[in-house]
Amino acid sequence: MDPTLQTPLTSPAFGETGSEAGNVSHTIEAGYGANIGSDAAAFAGSLERAEQSAAPTSVAKAMFEPLGRINTEARDLVDYAQSALESGNELTPSEIVMLTARSQEFMFHAQLTANVANRTADGLQQLFRQQS
Repeated sequence: MDPTLQTPLTSPAFGETGSEAGNVSHTIEAGYGANIGSDAAAFAGSLERAEQSAAPTSVAKAMFEPLGRINTEARDLVDYAQSALESGNELTPSEIVMLTARSQEFMFHAQLTANVANRTADGLQQLFRQQS
């Protein structure tokens, strides 16, 4: 008798939904010593330890500050646009120009933040390559 348990799993292929989803078959092989319960308990324990030590450092706070600013700016822009729509009046030309300018400003800040993050990541990768 084969010491492995074979269970076929089917799932839709990536990007497919509904009736167009094709089934992809996967096989999981588990020997006699497999214990899913202990693996799940170990994973839960590691999550608990991560939550306990998840106090953000000053470096982490500084890294996420630009994203917080972008999020606040996006929220303000959405609030401005929704208040303009909910007023029931047509937007005046000056309101349209202001909404457009604020949208462009938001996109500039988002692109600038993404560019800085990408260059930082590239620099760190190069540093790690040089050190190894």
